[in-house]
This record gives sequence, C-alpha cells and structure tokens, in this order.
Amino acid sequence: MIHTRNIQKYYQRGEYVKYALQNINIDINEGEYVVLGGPSGSGKTTLLGLLGLVDAPSGGEIFLKGTEVGHVTERERDRIRRQHMAFVFENIHLVDDLTVSENIALPLLYQSFNRKERNEIVARIMERFRLTHLKRQYPSGLGNLLQQKIALARACSCSPDIILADEPCGRLSSAESDEFMELFRQLNEEGQTIIMATHSEENMKYGQRVIHLFDGHVVSHSSFGR
Repeated sequence: MIHTRNIQKYYQRGEYVKYALQNINIDINEGEYVVLGGPSGSGKTTLLGLLGLVDAPSGGEIFLKGTEVGHVTERERDRIRRQHMAFVFENIHLVDDLTVSENIALPLLYQSFNRKERNEIVARIMERFRLTHLKRQYPSGLGNLLQQKIALARACSCSPDIILADEPCGRLSSAESDEFMELFRQLNEEGQTIIMATHSEENMKYGQRVIHLFDGHVVSHSSFGR
C-alpha cells in the first residue's frame, strides 16, 4: 500500500544541514499493523509525517497504491489525506466547543454525505466504541482514555485506508494504554491498516511488525506473533 524509496528529510540553515531521515526504504502492505519504533530524536515522527503526507521529503519517493505522492502539490496532499488517511495524536485535538457526536462527525463534513447519512455513520461508530451514552457531552469533562477513544472513533468515521498514530498512549496510564491498544488490535484484525510511532516497548508488541529507527536510519525490523 505504501512504499518508500531512498527517502531523505533534511533541514538547511545557511551552510548547515541537519538530516532527520536518510535512505529510508520500507514497504507497508494493506492490512498490516506496523510500528515505527525508536527513542526520541530517532526520526519516527518525521517519517510518520511523510507517510501521512503532512510533509514532503527532501529526496526520494513515496508511493501510495502505486502512485508517487511524495512530491505532489500541498493541495493534492490535502486531498489524498482526506480520502485515504486519518490520524490519532498524543495531543488528542478534540474540539472542546463541540459535543462528542459532533467531534466524531467532523471528518464527514468534508465528504459528500448528507445529514442523515452523517448521523447514521456517527451512531454506528459510537455504538462500535461504546460511546453512545456520551454523545451530548463535551470532551473537556471526560478523562484522557475516553477522549482518546473519541479521537479514534473520529478517525474511523470516514473509513480511512490507513490510520496513522503518533504516541497515542502518551497521556494514558499503563492500564488505560493496554485498553486503548486492544482497540487498535481489534481494528487491525478487522482489516484496518495501522501505522503507529512509539518509543514504548509494551505498545510495540501490539503490532505485527516493528521498524526500528535510530538517528534517522532504519536499523532493524522485527515481527511479533499473535
């Protein structure tokens, strides 16, 4: 589904060049749950941003479903993200002035659904994540685990081809993290492609495969049996 060829990302200030990623060659297939692992500063968040078309590489190519997408215009990247991708972040990014159901409906406003269709999708997603009883509440009054479940429900509302997650359990306790990671595992078993960046060894074990990064390089791959 996603393939990269000799990806580089660097930042230049005058004559000084800092490489965040160098010569990244990875392949992620449809239905995989792949973890980008490594310590802070290893390049995993930068790579996740490139795979999610939030940023463009300084060199190399990114292919999505066989089409090179790394060097298209920013407007085209926005269109591709809306059609194919959804994101879950450590900083949960819910809109406090909107109810839980309104937050989950947000991605649907950018697609060609009428109000009835949006309401049906939101109702189905809220039931899937056991959030129906919270639909008229506001997220600011809820705990971190519930807020992150709402963010995941929002990500799933538009049926993305890929969910990209950056340290999604960063604000959760260990017990909450296990519960949230179990949701990711279930989604993947249902066929959802997931790419997650984390430094947590425990959370890595929920994935099928880990791509280990260090100082902007892929240094190893490992797989976990389920």
